[in-house]
Amino acid sequence: MRKKILQAVATISFVMAIGVALVGSAHAQTLAERIKVNIPFDFQVVDKKLPAGEYLVQRLPQSSSDTVLMVSNVADGQTAIRLTSATQTTTPKEKGTLVFHRYGDQYFLFQVWPAGGETGRALPSSRSEREAKQSHELARTSTNKTGVETVTIVSGQR
Repeated sequence: MRKKILQAVATISFVMAIGVALVGSAHAQTLAERIKVNIPFDFQVVDKKLPAGEYLVQRLPQSSSDTVLMVSNVADGQTAIRLTSATQTTTPKEKGTLVFHRYGDQYFLFQVWPAGGETGRALPSSRSEREAKQSHELARTSTNKTGVETVTIVSGQR
């Protein structure tokens, strides 16, 4: 009887240790750890225009999930807040990564990927982005240029 109890305790301890390890690694793959990145061009988050500069990207501090994203300019404190949805990859990014859609000279934040995470955050298209896309497609047909470009900015941090 005592041997069965010790085996049960050992099994429970092992399962708990695995759970703690998984929670720890999942935490490192979320936006609880902010991404610090230098963005060399003006861009938009939703319909808010933000200037080029150094930014912190993280979940909204009052939130315990990555659903609400906050993008803050380090120099002047300008902030954009946006609801996001999950997006998946099979190859995690080594460093925090931001992906932008580019239409001509306009950039729109499209995705945010935490370092080591297989789950990133996707921002829905804003009205401004849909309008830029539409006018870019009209110009593209008359000049035979390619469609939307994606621009990737990688954080200097690990």
